[in-house]
Amino acid sequence: METIKVIVKTFDGNFKKTTDVPGDMLIEDFQWEAQEVANLSSVPYYLILDKTNKILRGNDTFQGAGIQSGSLLILVPYVEVS
Repeated sequence: METIKVIVKTFDGNFKKTTDVPGDMLIEDFQWEAQEVANLSSVPYYLILDKTNKILRGNDTFQGAGIQSGSLLILVPYVEVS
């Protein structure tokens, strides 16, 4: 399986890391791993693809979501709007 090099950072810029991920990895699995590595609380986060500003669906794979090498992913905390 092809690997994809991505950059993940937090919305506030306090954490940034470049990593290789398998193309068949689920977005939600990567999201949880990234949160752990960034030492973020268990508050739910979204992953946003910087190029499109779209929230990535957790049940998509990197390949299925069309994420290409060099993409920037941003971890943004879930905020409930009333």
